[in-house]
Amino acid sequence: MRPEMAARRKRQAGFTLIELIIATAIGALVMGALGSLVVTSMIAVNTANARIETSTQVRNFQFAAADDVALARAPAPGGCGTPVSPCTTEDLVLQGSRVPNQDTGIAAPYTIRYAWDPNRKVVTRYTGTSSRVTSTNVTAYSWYIERGGSVPSVVVSMTVTVAAYDTVYSESQTFRFNAEVTSSP
Repeated sequence: MRPEMAARRKRQAGFTLIELIIATAIGALVMGALGSLVVTSMIAVNTANARIETSTQVRNFQFAAADDVALARAPAPGGCGTPVSPCTTEDLVLQGSRVPNQDTGIAAPYTIRYAWDPNRKVVTRYTGTSSRVTSTNVTAYSWYIERGGSVPSVVVSMTVTVAAYDTVYSESQTFRFNAEVTSSP
């Protein structure tokens, strides 16, 4: 081998300490940026999932209660009945009648009850002997009857709170359902 080739090969045998420190610093910066991106993305996904879950729970209650209140008489307010004094612990009891999809067409009376369990944080819909949880993660629930217009309204307020990892998302909604049946049977 020629001497100039041997000298050149010796100079290119490895990295210098400076080159190694610079490469390590650049690698650490890139890894830090990627780590930050991953953490930010995870937080965004958790927030989006929490929002979707709260909206779903609120919507589930809204869909179930809208039909039930529309076909029922406005319930008696009991010991409450104003926005100042909502019924936070009482069950919402709806009574009405439904016509079956049969030739007889005889309306059958029904009673539906919505109950909030603050310990389990659920709102359950009871009809006859069956029950179904309409909403979970319900941290606040109240209702009252508004009789200001020609048709009484059932006003329901609820708050759903979902915690996912470090993200807590809460959504509050107030629904005004108009009772279509205004007279007693």
